[in-house]
Amino acid sequence: MNLQTVRRARARALVVPAAWSLTGWVVVAETVLAVHGWPVVAGCVFLAVLVCTAPGERCVGRVLLRGRAPRLHQRHTLAPVAQVLMCHSVAVDGLLLLVGPGHGAVVTAVGERTVVVTRGLVEAVRSGQWGPVTAAAVIAHELGGVRAGLTRRAWAWTVFLLPWSVLVWFLTVLWGVVTTFVPARVMVACMVLSAAVGLWLGATEHPVHLGSTLVMGVAAWTWWSASVWQRARVQVGDEYLVRVGLAHAFAQHLSATSGGDEARDRVVRLQHPQPRHAGRSGTGEGAWGTAGLEATRLG
Repeated sequence: MNLQTVRRARARALVVPAAWSLTGWVVVAETVLAVHGWPVVAGCVFLAVLVCTAPGERCVGRVLLRGRAPRLHQRHTLAPVAQVLMCHSVAVDGLLLLVGPGHGAVVTAVGERTVVVTRGLVEAVRSGQWGPVTAAAVIAHELGGVRAGLTRRAWAWTVFLLPWSVLVWFLTVLWGVVTTFVPARVMVACMVLSAAVGLWLGATEHPVHLGSTLVMGVAAWTWWSASVWQRARVQVGDEYLVRVGLAHAFAQHLSATSGGDEARDRVVRLQHPQPRHAGRSGTGEGAWGTAGLEATRLG
């Protein structure tokens, strides 16, 4: 997938969250300025700028993700994984590897130079559940986004989008409570019906009724754009694995841990990569390839 296409997908996914968060920060700033003055606002701006720097990335990894330098036994366990990464030329200049809490095997990139793996991943390698090549493939998948520049300033956006995150958390809790009593499909059908009624009333009665349709449309577009961005982000990592020769190991891991149709499609593309036709990009048949993926800060 062309990197410009991925960045456009990310920009679309940020439109509504950024607009909502900007409004929220304006309200917060007005309230804070009326009570505490500039120091609090300046502190928030300073934090957003700090997380874009190398020290800020390390602070995020250590404070928010609770990452710590690997202990002796963890370094011993991860040594074969590091050897596989080196053999496949998967490296980033000045990369800092931290180990954080968590039973699941998760890899999280922070900015351009910091990667946090969970204790669950280390334990999976130590117990033999994962081989070094599998663990290296999972880490390399995340590093594919790092080398493509997709994680740069990601945590600054996380700070900025806090108002949106609060809204999403509230709506998720509300949706969970409602769907406890009403099936999710019925709720979706009611939302579509409400949008249709608003459209009809707006055309026959008063344009103000179009508000409900507009809200539903914005919500649907936001969900769609976020889904497209996530798929594009995943495909960047998959293409990077093809480039460095770890696609087969990751495909086996994906086949063993995921059973959905989308996961099976990814397995096929990883095991049988096809060159992309000139002038085309996407995830469809014949669209898989590695050309156009720019690598930044090569190790």
